[in-house]
Amino acid sequence: MTKKKIVFTVLEALFVAAVPAALIIWNYSTWGAGTTGFKISVTGILLLVVIFFVLKAVFLNRYLKRMSDRAAQHEADLKVETDAEKAENLRKALRAERSIEALLSYVMPLLIVAGMYVLALVLESAAVKLSGTFGLCAASMVIGFVFGFFAAREV
Repeated sequence: MTKKKIVFTVLEALFVAAVPAALIIWNYSTWGAGTTGFKISVTGILLLVVIFFVLKAVFLNRYLKRMSDRAAQHEADLKVETDAEKAENLRKALRAERSIEALLSYVMPLLIVAGMYVLALVLESAAVKLSGTFGLCAASMVIGFVFGFFAAREV
């Protein structure tokens, strides 16, 4: 990994995850002398969940693609493997990979639907503040995606 790629990847993670999360916590949380502890509103929590899904799309999907490719390779190897012990190891690896893939492919959409339902309930009173915060988060993410593009071009 080159130094440029490391820098671009760190900047991508910063602008896709850290800056939006900081903006959400800044706008939707309360702390300080007048409060009994750190509190964050439901809208802030839901925005953090949205940031999580963006991170999933940016970083976790790469891992899932590699896992899917590896599972396809294991399937192909299993068809031609003659050694019983190696075939059993391939079956175990294939089961594990397919289980993780299925779990993640079904859990994530369910979380999105649940989050959108709660978000719709909360949005009635906080639409203006939400649109401003989300706009700043989106701008930060665009900058992060630019750095991600630069990191992908580094070999």
